[in-house]
Amino acid sequence: MKTTTLLIAAWLMSLSTMAQAIGEAAGRVGYMSGVLVAKRLDGTVKVISSKSTVYTGDMLITGKDSYAQLEMDDGTKMTLRPDSNLRIEAFRFRKETPQNDNMVLRLLKGGFRTLTGLIGKRGNADAYKLRAATATIGVRGTDFTARLCASKDCLDDEESGKPAKYQPVPVVAGRVMLAQGELSARQSGGKERKLLLGAPVYEGDTLITGAKSYMVVAFSDEGRVSLQENTQFLVEKFKYNKAKAEENAVLKLIKGGVRVITGLIGRANHDRYRFNMATATIGIRGTGFDAWCNGPCASGAANPGATQDNPLDGAGVYVWAGEVSLTSPGGMVLVPIQQAAIVARDTGKPARLINIPSAIFDNRVLRPDAIPLDKEKLPFDTESNAGGAGLYVTVHEGHVIMAMGEKSLNLFRGESGFANRGLLSPVISTPAFMQDPKMNPTGSGLPSGGMPGGDCKL
Repeated sequence: MKTTTLLIAAWLMSLSTMAQAIGEAAGRVGYMSGVLVAKRLDGTVKVISSKSTVYTGDMLITGKDSYAQLEMDDGTKMTLRPDSNLRIEAFRFRKETPQNDNMVLRLLKGGFRTLTGLIGKRGNADAYKLRAATATIGVRGTDFTARLCASKDCLDDEESGKPAKYQPVPVVAGRVMLAQGELSARQSGGKERKLLLGAPVYEGDTLITGAKSYMVVAFSDEGRVSLQENTQFLVEKFKYNKAKAEENAVLKLIKGGVRVITGLIGRANHDRYRFNMATATIGIRGTGFDAWCNGPCASGAANPGATQDNPLDGAGVYVWAGEVSLTSPGGMVLVPIQQAAIVARDTGKPARLINIPSAIFDNRVLRPDAIPLDKEKLPFDTESNAGGAGLYVTVHEGHVIMAMGEKSLNLFRGESGFANRGLLSPVISTPAFMQDPKMNPTGSGLPSGGMPGGDCKL
């Protein structure tokens, strides 16, 4: 009996020692190419392969020319690039206690791309963090790449000196500078994303506000637009580059109402700026105006016009600075300051509004020029230390927050950030070394044998 008791005690002690050595199970290895090593809590080193379990405390190390994909127990997928060191500092996921979710990763070398799972989405929004020597990344349900560069342009760990061909990243046309309620953007492909304060707006986006919701968007040419509730507004075309003398804007009010202050585009050449509503067009002269598109205009009717008795039920414009022209297939009318015009429903022609209703004057949404434009918080054309040594983060979808001390930087789809030695800054043009096509966390598009040059598939 004594011998049996001693054996049980020794067995329990060995289990405890083993648990301390490897931590709790956190996920497993999927696709692999090359060598992946796990350094455990007790200092032991183990070469691991596809389908192997990874544990909290593991330092995962990829070899030269090696890629490894991981799937964590919450559904998070990650792809580690060659010559990378990533530690799983904490991982807790229980289906029944989402409030206790926790995942903390530490990047010490190299980089990885991740597609987040349930941690950070279902309970505590701050539950998923990535740490590096220079900054902490708070994740808000997203797809992003993180990479530590020890030298300029990450040339210290590039596999080849030949430049790779990558897909161009979207250029930010504007940013949300005031937000209230349910706001979203529908991309040209039909996918929608939520818009938060500071979120970027891209060419091809349809901006959407819900009931009792509004937003103000500042564009890179210093123009601004206030969107009222239940509005859809298309940024059909928008290009502004002072260095290349490039400027062109085509905006369209699909439904609802907006308040507009024009920027630098169109001041020298009015034809460079177009504002459309159904079959009507507003021509600008460097100005501020309110535009609305309701009823037949919002429904896409052939005649988007309104009536003098009910001017807001159709297409119209009110000018509070400068002068505009309102044009339809039936003709054109100039609209000076403090005047309004509609597309007349009976004739289809633009017509001055004889009696302007009080609802137009009593617009509760702020005029966009009433909000100061803070270029530091809404950067468009500043490049800070792009290519230098430090931590880079590129967001493919969703939202991350880079933090360094009391400083923080919000990044959204298509944006990149940089951190090193007290500097935390957006990087306007995403560096080519952040766009490795092999870094696909889902494994889609890879050969049936696994990663390029790989040996197995999950």
